[in-house]
Amino acid sequence: MYRAYWQFYRTIFPFIATFSILSGLLLGYIWGFIFFTTISLFFGFVGFQVFYKHQYYFYYNLGITKWKLLKVSFIINLIVGIPVFSVLIIFIIFLFGNLQIT
Repeated sequence: MYRAYWQFYRTIFPFIATFSILSGLLLGYIWGFIFFTTISLFFGFVGFQVFYKHQYYFYYNLGITKWKLLKVSFIINLIVGIPVFSVLIIFIIFLFGNLQIT
């Protein structure tokens, strides 16, 4: 059962990453992290709805609703996002120094 959730998250991750990278470049890396953990997940769902809508039958047959997919994807997104963005912020600060605009 966990494999199905992980497969769904892997499918929506490119949409999540694209939106958060764009928002991070435009608004700063802190906002990129906030968007990654919250708003980008909904863009991932929209992307899945547009490009992979027929794959919902697979999850319905396993007894997984869209609401369960959203909840578990949010938890996975937090678990993946916190360490990844922590390392990314440390890497950016190490290479470029403090990037705050004064």
